[in-house]
Amino acid sequence: MRILMLSYEYPPDVVGGLGAAVAGLARSLARQGDKVHVICASSGGDAATSVQDGVKVSRVARSSIQAARDPYGGGGGSFLHTVMEANFGLTSRTVMEVRGRRRYDILHVHDWLAGFAAKSLKHALHVPLVTTVHSTEYGRNRGIHSDLQKYIHEVEWMITYEAWRVICCSQYMADELNRVFSLPADKIDIIPNGVDPGPPPDQEYVRQTRLRYARPEDRLVFYVGRLVYEKGVHVLLDAVPQVLAEVPNARFVIAGDGYYASVLREKAASMGLGRAVAFAGRISDEERDALYAAADVAVFPSLYEPFGIVALEAMARGTPVVASDTGGLAEVVRHEETGLKVYSGSADSLAWGIRRVLLDPGFRSFISQRGREEALSRFGWDAVVASTRSVYQRVLEEAARAPW
Repeated sequence: MRILMLSYEYPPDVVGGLGAAVAGLARSLARQGDKVHVICASSGGDAATSVQDGVKVSRVARSSIQAARDPYGGGGGSFLHTVMEANFGLTSRTVMEVRGRRRYDILHVHDWLAGFAAKSLKHALHVPLVTTVHSTEYGRNRGIHSDLQKYIHEVEWMITYEAWRVICCSQYMADELNRVFSLPADKIDIIPNGVDPGPPPDQEYVRQTRLRYARPEDRLVFYVGRLVYEKGVHVLLDAVPQVLAEVPNARFVIAGDGYYASVLREKAASMGLGRAVAFAGRISDEERDALYAAADVAVFPSLYEPFGIVALEAMARGTPVVASDTGGLAEVVRHEETGLKVYSGSADSLAWGIRRVLLDPGFRSFISQRGREEALSRFGWDAVVASTRSVYQRVLEEAARAPW
């Protein structure tokens, strides 16, 4: 099968879980013999087409004009201009790549950021469209409160309308799509994100990485993800004093970047948490994996989370997990079996969960082992690819019979 994927990000140019999910699916499809071509927007500008892990990758500049702000940061006109320029680039690059060559069988777009390019190419190339919705503007903001949010919300609706099938990663997201877009349930396929545990990190590198943030006798609590309001890192900061009251040698590493980073740093400073909390900024995959290996517990205090790929990555690497009982996280983690679930938005509940793991070595070992087993058996890429290819095949069979 010849598959064209459109994405606003792709490794190594990754902002959040979207890029990792697209790459994992593309690479796994390629390993099973499909011809996969990813055309993605890039902050590094246009680049010649290359082959990475069996996937053909073409990169186009997000913008020919220097963006005034981080495209995922504050929004406003510059953000939408950047997205629209990227869509023009994705469309023209695809037309150039396909000229004189065999057409694609399936066009698969990920989220609204490449939505206009997907709509144009669907009709221009006469290729059936599948879309994966990784999150919604409504969910991220707990409603639509501004003109910018309303615009993004309407583009999201448009791309689900244009798609032959809509894939989402959890029952929680399927219910949200049905509710906020009036999307028929029988147009939705639920396929979880997959996880690849990767090779075990070098133990000396793990030791050195840990020593940058904690002494050998300390307990290490690790968060990794975007620093945006809906990830709930402010709740984690509120929980820190309660954890320190019982575990005074606890040390917290917060890795990632985003528009909320400065607010969180100021909050930590105002609370006098400088000694206990370290902001690592955006880190490499190698350092992330070392911190997973070094951590006594990984925490994911999200207020809104369609799936929670970072929690699944932690579980696959054997790191004990404490996560909010919300959204897709609630479907990934089984309470007191593969991790701990706590009340979303509650610093008291989050502190209880962290203390429970830090103070009970036997329980910590139990959820570490069970979490890893569950992640690899239930969320392996082979199963995800089989489900995705089944959706593709259904679309191809229906498209062959339907006038469109």
